[in-house]
Amino acid sequence: MSKQQLRKLYKQRRQALTAAQVSEGSQAIARLFFGAFTVEKMRSVHCYLPIRLQKEIDTFPIIFTIHEKFLHTKVVIPRSLPETSDMEHYLWQSDMTLDMNPWGILEPNPATSILFPVSQIDAVIVPLLACDRHGHRVGYGKGFYDKFLAQCRPETLKIGVSYFDPLLDPILTDPTDVALDYCITPTRVWRF
Repeated sequence: MSKQQLRKLYKQRRQALTAAQVSEGSQAIARLFFGAFTVEKMRSVHCYLPIRLQKEIDTFPIIFTIHEKFLHTKVVIPRSLPETSDMEHYLWQSDMTLDMNPWGILEPNPATSILFPVSQIDAVIVPLLACDRHGHRVGYGKGFYDKFLAQCRPETLKIGVSYFDPLLDPILTDPTDVALDYCITPTRVWRF
């Protein structure tokens, strides 16, 4: 299947999930994340804010747990710059102002938020629609995350999250695609 076909199929599969499946899957993924990774040794974890209408994995359980229990680990969240397909990265603060962008994504308000350097990010929680067993992913097709992940240090962990197990058949890749190191589903952590 092409990326476009996979994108359409997995958007439909995700939209078919019930609110209970979304909540339970997101909670299970958060538990597996904290069980599999030594968060206390990370300086920072970059985490997207979910598009709730698209039924993305809810990352707030991960964000709140790190912020409350891992005081030496910072949470970093993105802000998209549509005109360049770049992202800016900001320090998560419990009292920060979040604005809704045109895609329905909550983002930090740059006027009241603190920029965070990509060079200090130790792990990235990556949104996706589907991935294969080699860590190649299908996102929304805009290239924001591939561009961002290419800027990260080589040792930065790239951790995808998905309701669905990786595909057996390989996903066709582009030269600019950046593979994941892991993918967490509600039932297990896949290492690539």
